Amino acid sequence: MLEKSVYRRRLDEVEHVLQKNSADFALLTPSPGYQYLTGSAYQMHERLVALLVIPREEPQIIAPSFEVSDHANNTWISKFLPWNENEDPYVILAGAVASKPDGFNVMFDEKLPLGIYWGIKKAIGEFQKTNSLTPHLESMRLIKSQEEIDMMKRAGQIIDKAVMKAFQSAKVGMTEKEVQQIVQNEVATHGASQTFAAVQFGEKTALPHARSGERELREGDMVLMDCGCSIEGYNTDMTRVGVVGEPTTEQEKVHSIVKLAEETALERLKPGIACGAADGIARRIIEEAGYGDEFTHRLGHGIGLEVHEPPYIIRGNAQILEPGMTHSVEPGIYQEGKFGVRIEDLVVITENGAEVLTFSPRELFIIDV
Repeated sequence: MLEKSVYRRRLDEVEHVLQKNSADFALLTPSPGYQYLTGSAYQMHERLVALLVIPREEPQIIAPSFEVSDHANNTWISKFLPWNENEDPYVILAGAVASKPDGFNVMFDEKLPLGIYWGIKKAIGEFQKTNSLTPHLESMRLIKSQEEIDMMKRAGQIIDKAVMKAFQSAKVGMTEKEVQQIVQNEVATHGASQTFAAVQFGEKTALPHARSGERELREGDMVLMDCGCSIEGYNTDMTRVGVVGEPTTEQEKVHSIVKLAEETALERLKPGIACGAADGIARRIIEEAGYGDEFTHRLGHGIGLEVHEPPYIIRGNAQILEPGMTHSVEPGIYQEGKFGVRIEDLVVITENGAEVLTFSPRELFIIDV
């Protein structure tokens, strides 16, 4: 968790947004936005847990009574609204906000479950007005502090170790799931939280988001590993490619084109470039090589408390890159039925360019037969 002063500044900014919108209160259930403000990564099940922010009052967390001690150990917030199993938490919430016969003006995070929205509405009455707090939180989260960047670097170092161990351990006859397990085990060994490990063999490498399964590794297969982990909620995301045995001329050619596209983008990224123009840096190289139709997705996505968050590096996006923004750079070429290649790194935009936050070699990894 970051310093208490960091979260206090964030809450102060949220309160300013509430006052500017004449909102009576804001409510966030566990989500990246909730973690951004409380410091607590929590997955809610059927029992209501939420952050209540009322202007000019201390923030409060609504939580089951028997969980309050655990929540208190994982957040800087000290004020709680506990509720017992035989109580209605929405009635507890209604008692914490002043009565307004003409209806409340409320701000919600867009990740608020619909059932909770209905529960609040039933308890406190009709809303006079509802607004989304999400655009404001996303804007706040766009620029990362050095502490946040450092945690992403640590996660990047761990996923580097995990992916390299998986490539070194892969053998003909192993399944995608078996290699995936190597990545996950290494992540846990090095103290990070597991998030995802997509391992694809052969023709499945041409499907950008294929699930790892029972496909066995064979000689001549391309191997694609798109893997991530997190440190205190801050994520990393990296993709590397290998081949079993000697690569074919076509495999080497496609890999070299993707590598050139990615490295060219990494070299040219800097503040002041629009996200759409950044996408074009890599896309032009792939198009000029004759594979434009086989680069089927955006160049990248923002990353932080979520693996995918703004800014999105995609054609048509006029958002300007600024120092402190973190995002992926991941061009790819996908030949369905044959193989695909994607190489992905993370960067933070600096004052003069971009710093890479992932560390594995980008060369085609050769897996011994």
